[in-house]
Amino acid sequence: MPASALTRRALLGGAAVAAGAGLGHRVWGAPTGRALPAGFMKGMTVSCPGYGQIWGSETMRSTLAELSTLGVAWTAVHPYAGVDRSGRIRAHPAEETGYLPACTRIAADAGHHLFWKPHLAYWGSFSWRGDIHFEDPAAWDRFFTGYREFIVDQARFAEARKLPLFAVGVEYKRTLQHEARWREIIAAVRKVYRGPITYAANWDEVEHVPFWDAVDLIGVQFYFPLSVEADPPMTALVAAWDAPLARLAAASRAHGGRPVVLTEIGYARSMKAAREPWQPDVDGSAGAIDLRSKLLAAALARVSSAPHIRGAFWWKWIPGHDGWDRDFSMKDPEARAALAAHWKV
Repeated sequence: MPASALTRRALLGGAAVAAGAGLGHRVWGAPTGRALPAGFMKGMTVSCPGYGQIWGSETMRSTLAELSTLGVAWTAVHPYAGVDRSGRIRAHPAEETGYLPACTRIAADAGHHLFWKPHLAYWGSFSWRGDIHFEDPAAWDRFFTGYREFIVDQARFAEARKLPLFAVGVEYKRTLQHEARWREIIAAVRKVYRGPITYAANWDEVEHVPFWDAVDLIGVQFYFPLSVEADPPMTALVAAWDAPLARLAAASRAHGGRPVVLTEIGYARSMKAAREPWQPDVDGSAGAIDLRSKLLAAALARVSSAPHIRGAFWWKWIPGHDGWDRDFSMKDPEARAALAAHWKV
């Protein structure tokens, strides 16, 4: 049965889901600063074809208006800095970009909360962010010095606009052994930003982040495998969420009840999407579209009913029309329909 034909009640086996999702979620904030806005964070990552200039454009304005019609009220953007094999970080001050200040004004006009999630552009140097590492101690020093300068500048920018959520890092798996350096960075961010902060851990590193006690929310890039079957039924996909949700609940309990935010979640139109959700392969077949519809519907139903999950940010939506906007595109009809069915009030 196509996912569109299933009701939210059927997806959860008859369990009631609170209208508006998130009414039971606790409000959590920085120890001495601002609390998060109340309610479940219904989020979308608005990505870009380059370094983010489009975030400050009129196309961004029309994008946020369209997302609002689907129930999305939070937008994640990911300002970039570059990193190379020597550990050197290259970044422009956020205030000087022009498009980042414009982005915050556009989001405010649209009534969207912004999740500020700076990224490192690893292209041409590393295979992905989780592979960023160095053999030379001098390169590590160069990296952490440059990264601290970049992330503190971004945090200062976010504080000047009272943005409600900030990420100190994203998927830097092979850097986590340097716990003391990360704690120094988090402390430096705290000095300039008074809102809640998170770190966006890859799905397989959640239990290995050594500084969850230093941030306010446990962030996870949610690409947990759900099934090895080629075309699992809806009931199996719904049930498959039990294991990752239990892991995230355990992480929350282990760290003082900190809430969890799915800093990224997404599925491509692919028959691999249930067993390898991180793969960007797109085949566009009817079977792949139906599988994606089921994955989206199961995810939206399960996250809304998990008391320790504070919000979810879908990957991805690129404003306008762009060749990069194929894999994981939340503009696809089945993605729009799933969002509207679960998040539109």
